[in-house]
Amino acid sequence: MLRKATLAAAPIAAILAGCASSSRPDARPIELADFARPPADLRTDVISVSPEVVEQPEIVEEEIVETVGTVAGTREYVGKREGVISRNADGTQTIDSASQAFAARLEPGQSWPVEGLVGQVNGRPIFAQAFLEPIEDRLIAASSLRDRVEGRRVFVDLVRLSFKDTVDSELIVAEAESKLTPEQQQGLFAWLRSFQEETIAERGGSRAAAEASLEAEESQTLEEFIQQKRDVALARRLMNERIEPRTIVSWRDIEQEYERRSAEFNPPPVLKLGRIRLDPRTDAEKIAKVRAMAESGSSFSAIAAELKLPNGALWQTFDYPADGIAGMPFTDAMKERLTGLEVDVPSAPLEQRELIVWLGVIALDRPPSRSLYDREVQLQLRAELEGRRRAIERERYLDTLRSRWVTDDIGEMERRLVEIALERYWR
Repeated sequence: MLRKATLAAAPIAAILAGCASSSRPDARPIELADFARPPADLRTDVISVSPEVVEQPEIVEEEIVETVGTVAGTREYVGKREGVISRNADGTQTIDSASQAFAARLEPGQSWPVEGLVGQVNGRPIFAQAFLEPIEDRLIAASSLRDRVEGRRVFVDLVRLSFKDTVDSELIVAEAESKLTPEQQQGLFAWLRSFQEETIAERGGSRAAAEASLEAEESQTLEEFIQQKRDVALARRLMNERIEPRTIVSWRDIEQEYERRSAEFNPPPVLKLGRIRLDPRTDAEKIAKVRAMAESGSSFSAIAAELKLPNGALWQTFDYPADGIAGMPFTDAMKERLTGLEVDVPSAPLEQRELIVWLGVIALDRPPSRSLYDREVQLQLRAELEGRRRAIERERYLDTLRSRWVTDDIGEMERRLVEIALERYWR
């Protein structure tokens, strides 16, 4: 074995020996240090770096004022904008502006309630700023309405409805959480973890990228986004269990709804009548022309065009009853001339003391009827009935939740939110 190892190493030793016995006068043996420390002519040159290259960017802050015109006048919004100073090659400077945010500039003597806790719903705090911020634009729009009474009503209703939605959402989520078994809680946790991983993968592949994407699109953090999806899932589950079984619509319900709205699905025909009225004292020439054209077989529309009457001499539009002309609110003389009259044919003249009138049926439109056995009609009626009953049952169920979860302080919380909103935005 020793002999084989010596023979295997012989070619490498021969190569090294050949290099060492070179005939060049400046040749020297190769040493291990040659591989650890390169020659001086192969070393990298170190250059000095200017301090300006590695210094931190200079950030400036400036105040910006934006004036917005409203119906009640003008309103100023003031904010701060940050920018980074960049030095150009010619020595000049530019400012790269960052994002900016505006807030309403307070007028002299104006109060502005700051962030405050107005109460709690099921242990969750309700802060004025967090509550009012999503509806701020609509509150400002309501305060700018010309009708101040109507504007104030819209303003207050907006705050109250938003607060009611907030309370209802909290009630539903709290009730749904209380109904979860330990196994269901574990399943919910696993689903949320999977959903979070999918969200991160869809929005850049990293948590930082997902956070930036959600902040830009939804103005939410990842935790807030996951919490929102969790609450929606819990509310939907509770609604499916408690409300959906009470929204069943039977075939008899659909039949009764169809009968109640029979006129909607079977609209009556529409009769469009035309009328040409001429005065014998001033329109003798036109009367003669109409008589001649009618006797020659000209259509009603041709006569109206010849006289240059607006809208083709259209008079009125009527719902055409089942018994025809006999059931319409006309005089006997008019019914006599219209009975059996074809479309676009002038009637016999109706001569009165100061007027001569020709009538004409411009059109008799018959809208299509929709049968109860039309699939689209059944689906439409079922969807409408289910939606109506779902809203009723949802309100009933929320009433029971309010009686169990909500305290008497809920009215005080609503009043306080309305007061803060009026102090901030009503001008």
